[in-house]
Amino acid sequence: MTCSRAVLITGVSSLSGLSSGTGRALALRLHRQGWPVYASGRSLEGLKDLEQEGIATLRVDVSDEKSMAAAVERITAEHGAVGVLINNAAYSLNGTIEQTPMDEVRRQFETNVFGLSRMTQLVLPGMRAQGAGRIVIMSSIFGLFATPGRGYYEATKHALEAIGDSLRLEVRRFGIKVVVIEPSPILGAFVPTTVGDLGLAPGSTDNDPYGDFWERFVAWHGAYREVERPKGRGRLSLRSGDVAALVEKAITVPRPRIRYRLGIPVRLLRPQRVIFGERAWEKFVRTFFPTP
Repeated sequence: MTCSRAVLITGVSSLSGLSSGTGRALALRLHRQGWPVYASGRSLEGLKDLEQEGIATLRVDVSDEKSMAAAVERITAEHGAVGVLINNAAYSLNGTIEQTPMDEVRRQFETNVFGLSRMTQLVLPGMRAQGAGRIVIMSSIFGLFATPGRGYYEATKHALEAIGDSLRLEVRRFGIKVVVIEPSPILGAFVPTTVGDLGLAPGSTDNDPYGDFWERFVAWHGAYREVERPKGRGRLSLRSGDVAALVEKAITVPRPRIRYRLGIPVRLLRPQRVIFGERAWEKFVRTFFPTP
């Protein structure tokens, strides 16, 4: 049986109708390298430029079972199976642990964790039948530690680290390889320009007990807004193309790493926490990141 090389990428477009930077870069790079790519997202409008490049596009909402199943069925009909699944769909929920409504927390996990889990379940039978496959889980530097104001988003990335480890051990015997990608901050990704951009719960900033934290939060992220000529912390950030190149390597090499850590920050912070110890590490987080 010939193994499928078909690549399904989730989260290439968002509800806003825009293609995401990393998802778009991935789709274009892999397509130009000869992979049969299926770029999926909530909005087909946001995928038109990729369709014009000759890339197959699919409307997939990872919180909608029918759309996910339909995508896998189409690829299976055309290629025998999904050969590579790149779990890229995610968004960043801003808000303190106290003030974020639980419906928003559930929606965050529905997209970032449950949708990824269900899509993975759907592609596994086909991969197992052909005795091969690659599953890429897009985690983050924030899958390693957490900061104020984005705890629920960071919790989803911590969850993906555990899912990746468990899944890798479960499917290894079937010839399926699982890779976790941990990029440092990416320029232009989830970067607010005003407090209004944060999408905070209505009324949460009225008489806010957390004071001017959100103003500092937005100002701090400004270092990652300047895509062309980043300054300060932004100079250590990644571009979407850097992540795309790494993912291509992860799905191409015969024996991929368990984790790929991309960028100086993510490679430094993990050993730094061990060396510092928990108290000193927390002091570092309070000093480096905005806190209430």
